[in-house]
Amino acid sequence: MDVLMECCCGLDVHKDMVEACIIQGWPEEPAIYREQFGTSGKELSRLVGWLMEHECHHIAMESTGIYWRRVYETIEEAPRWDCLLVVNARHMRNLPGRKSDVKDAEWIATLLRHGLLEHSYIPEKTIRDLREFSRLRRVLVQEKNRHINRLEKFLQAHGFRLSSVLSDMLCVSGRKLLNTLAQTGRLTPEDVLEAAGRRLKRPLEEVSEAVCGGLTQAQRSLLRLLLKKLAEDEEDLAYIDREMELIFAPYSREMELLDSIPGIDTLAAATILAELGPAPQESFPTPQHLTSWAGLVPRNDESAGKVKSRSILPGNPYLKVILCQVAWIAVRARGSKFHSWFWSHQGKLGRKKAIIAVARKILILIYRLLERDQLYDPNYSPVPA
Repeated sequence: MDVLMECCCGLDVHKDMVEACIIQGWPEEPAIYREQFGTSGKELSRLVGWLMEHECHHIAMESTGIYWRRVYETIEEAPRWDCLLVVNARHMRNLPGRKSDVKDAEWIATLLRHGLLEHSYIPEKTIRDLREFSRLRRVLVQEKNRHINRLEKFLQAHGFRLSSVLSDMLCVSGRKLLNTLAQTGRLTPEDVLEAAGRRLKRPLEEVSEAVCGGLTQAQRSLLRLLLKKLAEDEEDLAYIDREMELIFAPYSREMELLDSIPGIDTLAAATILAELGPAPQESFPTPQHLTSWAGLVPRNDESAGKVKSRSILPGNPYLKVILCQVAWIAVRARGSKFHSWFWSHQGKLGRKKAIIAVARKILILIYRLLERDQLYDPNYSPVPA
């Protein structure tokens, strides 16, 4: 194989140390330099100095968990580098050759030297910050839902079936009742009637049966703790929403383009933008490359004429989840092309496969709108094939 780069560096990144190997020179007698660095700020600065000392501007590293992030950002801020790659470990293992812990850094440098590595998609730093907030928001929403379920179980176990008589247990009226219950340990039908009024779903007799329980002092303390946890979750979510608004403010045009698609609101647009970036066409040459990266295309696992699997690949789970949520909303919008396509195909494909297909169509549409800087027009924008 031909050598394409005279000087390359491979980095094997671990939690507490980085193994570095530089291969310099042409095929006859290349020089090999090895060094080990820590992962502190001082050590990573020494790594950058070592790279500049050897005039090495082509660097590749394995995407090891989250540990590559600090190394990547330190080198990214260096005065000069021509090629900085984060490589999927699975892709490297599929290449034939030596593979051991001792030789990792040298093997990465060798593959880079011969142009055999494909880089992973790494968005710009602003988008990476937005991505961290959006992913943390997802975790906090799940945490809030767990606390809500715990609160529901607690109330049901002690004779308070508020969710049966109120349309929303956590609305203003519901919270007023929960605070009263945390203070007194009891609720009367008059308390429910005064707080909810016309929002009651059941007659007063059923309301009396739904609030016939009582709480001890310890149980009231536990209820106050659950309400405090819910309040903290909501405060954290509100803070994250404010920070995300500040981060995606420079991308108002891209947000407007995504918001024009059925099923996508501001929050969904920010989440999608955090995963894709404002210009996916610059990193993915075609929409098919993007849908494959997102994990929204079936795998091609066929041997001897027998189809072994057509299940979708893992891809980007965060992007896949939000696109499926958006797809369910889009297919419920009567009159939209996604609605008509879904209901004409879900009988043959099944609901789950059909919704994955709609999510794929929405992703292709996002790619095209961002590429053309064009709002979605339901009258002229066809549903992607």
